[in-house]
Amino acid sequence: MRWMTTRVFPAICAALLLALSARAGEDRRFEIAIRDNQVPEAMQVVRVSRGDHVELVWTTDKPARLHFHGYDMEFQVAPGTPAVVDFDARATGRFPVELHGSSDNPHGHDTLLYVEVYPE
Repeated sequence: MRWMTTRVFPAICAALLLALSARAGEDRRFEIAIRDNQVPEAMQVVRVSRGDHVELVWTTDKPARLHFHGYDMEFQVAPGTPAVVDFDARATGRFPVELHGSSDNPHGHDTLLYVEVYPE
C-alpha cells in the first residue's frame, strides 16, 4: 500500500492538474439584437478562439428561425424572450448565422452575422 501512496497518488494529482490547466479557452458572451431582420454593424462578426465556451444571447423584434452553419444548430427566436445558444468552439473557420424564411425573404436565407473561430 505504501507503493500506492508514494508513486500512484502523486501521478494522479499531476494528471488532474494538467487536465485542469489544459483548458485554454475562455467563457465568451455576446448579446445580439435583431431589428428589422438585421443586426447592428458592430455585431456582424463575432470573433472567438478554439476552446472558448461561447454564449450567444439573441433578442428580436419579430419571430425568426436562425441557422448557425458549421455547427449545424437551428433555433427559434421570439420577441420578449431572449434565446440563448451556447457551444464550445471546436471547429475553426468562418461560419454564417442565417435568418431563414423571414417575412422580407420568405424562401431565402439572409446572413445576419459570421462567427469566426480562430486557432488557439
